[in-house]
Amino acid sequence: MSYTRARLQFPGPPVKNFLIGNLDQTMANDVHEKWIQWNREYGQIFQTWNGLFSRVIYIGDPRIIAEIATSNWPKSAAQYDGFKPLDGDALFVQTNQDRWKMQSKRLAPAFQPSVIQSQYPCLAKHIGNYVKQLDAAARSNSVIDLSSLNILLSLDFIGDIAFGTSFNAINQGPDCRIAQLLEMILPELMKCGLFPLRGKIPIFEKTRIMNRAITELRDMAKDAVKDARRKDLTEDGNGKVKPDKKIFEILALQREADGNYTFNSQELCDNYVAFLVAGGDPTAHTMSFLVWQVLRNPAIFAQLRAEIDASIPYEAEVATLEHVKLPYLNMVLKETLRFSSPGFGTFRTCAKDTTYTEIPDYGKTLTSSILSDGDRANPSCEDPTSPSLTVREAALRLDCLGQGLAMLEMTLTLATLFRRYDLTLVPGFELEYMPSFTLKPKNGFPIRVTRREC
Repeated sequence: MSYTRARLQFPGPPVKNFLIGNLDQTMANDVHEKWIQWNREYGQIFQTWNGLFSRVIYIGDPRIIAEIATSNWPKSAAQYDGFKPLDGDALFVQTNQDRWKMQSKRLAPAFQPSVIQSQYPCLAKHIGNYVKQLDAAARSNSVIDLSSLNILLSLDFIGDIAFGTSFNAINQGPDCRIAQLLEMILPELMKCGLFPLRGKIPIFEKTRIMNRAITELRDMAKDAVKDARRKDLTEDGNGKVKPDKKIFEILALQREADGNYTFNSQELCDNYVAFLVAGGDPTAHTMSFLVWQVLRNPAIFAQLRAEIDASIPYEAEVATLEHVKLPYLNMVLKETLRFSSPGFGTFRTCAKDTTYTEIPDYGKTLTSSILSDGDRANPSCEDPTSPSLTVREAALRLDCLGQGLAMLEMTLTLATLFRRYDLTLVPGFELEYMPSFTLKPKNGFPIRVTRREC
């Protein structure tokens, strides 16, 4: 297809220089704000250019997203190659469909509901440490960065169950090495995914720093694999693993019928790193985004707190599995994932001309059959009795392997947070968004916490 014809297919921001396309804008740190601006200006289907021969078509309509996802369009190898220095051949970056299915089937036993629930003691331990930090801030009436604390909690939990390593992140705070490494890696990795040539020819110092940090992180993963296999944690030597094992142990010790390990050391290393990144950052940022939205919506906050207070005793330091059957909190979490999802997209390839639907006139918001106002958080749209849910639910049901684990952490943490504390925004603070592999708060999230009286 000619460049001229392709330029006319979809609207999009103007190209100042056809040799670099829109890279001057898509490589900038404020690209998330630009995506929102372009969505409002050009509609829910628009395009940008990476140069003369490469373009990205952005699709925001959940109906078309659902069609593409259920049609199983292949992942874009060029973009996912940009993530491979970190994740290797892990499930997340796997572009070969047969290998993806094989990996997914082999990983599935470690993410069954019974296994996820068995991780509760480990999670409760780390939430207890999280509570201690908040209690200290409450006693001293000091401001605490909830965004950083959520990240450190997720690192401690995921490191424990997916690395078999105690990062001690909450106690170390800003000095936590694993948090420092991820900060060096993730913002630059996102840019390498959007423009793979940036990673292949590392002329920028930030790219070289990322590569050194990736090497250090992967060395840690290799050590975790060796440690897991050095310890004979099986019940009777025939490869059966005790049901209360952590996820990394289940994967490391899983065997085939012939007695050989299911995963080789390289595959385990790839997936350990992927779990750490995919299970840590998105979960932490979703919790921060939810608190930010809820504190600015008093009606939603009142309904959420009423549900939590009715379910969790005041004296409970950490919510239990029996306490967290909280349907409204679940609805608020889903609405947060729609409104400011940390996983802001996936790259797919359209191998041939395909027509799904006529492109509607979107205007500035989602269509009224989905939301009355797409720029307003509204958890009631998640009411399962609502007939308007069908289109949105089709897009939201594209589950990831670790969704159950993430929901466990978010539900228990948020229920504990809202039951135990009153939260107050710092006057004048406005949360800003930054795309850093996942969407994250750009300027932290400073709040004050007060221990509730009842």
